[in-house]
Amino acid sequence: MRENNEDRYLVREGRKATLLAVADGVGGEAGGETASAAAIDALAVGFFNASSGQPVADALAAAIRGANDAVLGAAGESGQKGAASTLVAAAIDGTSAFIGNLGDSRAYLLRDGEIRMVTADHSGDYQSSITRFVGDPRGVQPDVFVETLRPGDRLLLCSDGLTRHVPDADIASTVRRKDLGAAASALVDLAKSRGGEDNITVVLYAARRTFGLADVRRNFVNLILALLVALVVGGTIAALIFASGAYPIAR
Repeated sequence: MRENNEDRYLVREGRKATLLAVADGVGGEAGGETASAAAIDALAVGFFNASSGQPVADALAAAIRGANDAVLGAAGESGQKGAASTLVAAAIDGTSAFIGNLGDSRAYLLRDGEIRMVTADHSGDYQSSITRFVGDPRGVQPDVFVETLRPGDRLLLCSDGLTRHVPDADIASTVRRKDLGAAASALVDLAKSRGGEDNITVVLYAARRTFGLADVRRNFVNLILALLVALVVGGTIAALIFASGAYPIAR
């Protein structure tokens, strides 16, 4: 069992957008916790401080590059050379979802009972090895994808603590059958039942039908958000569930 939590997550609304993110400190490298925390904090600051005229996709990509710089800085200050983390983030503006990633933390779109992986893993030849990450002194260029959300769509961000043990088809069937809070809990329980020993972080976001211009401009009214973060420590699960209107940051 992993005794420390190297996962961090973000759920925050501002800049007329909702920002979601999951970061997973790279296992086996010094300072995974430091890296994921620095990445999430810098991502939020960079995105929400971007110019109001900057396109959302550009703001997200720049914030991810800023997260890379922040991880390098934190690693240098703490003496934890090699600190690194994956990062997947989604900025939702109205019906548009802008999704960026580095590493093997993933984003999925679930629509009409079907599941599609939006991101592409940046993985090496060995399990848990990644080729792109925050904390890279060479600099980073994240992949950025754009999705148009429809009423009833669900967006899932997760660390590989889930996807190592739960295939896409099982993720889809679990999320399809349950409300968001129950689905998030069930996904974590499923990964744990199949031998999950890593930190498991799941963020679920559901698009709902809009009812007017004011609702379109305020995403947290239009969209129900449920988040469950579970840390496997000594065979136990510590879980927190947050409903719409909560914007927690794990540190």
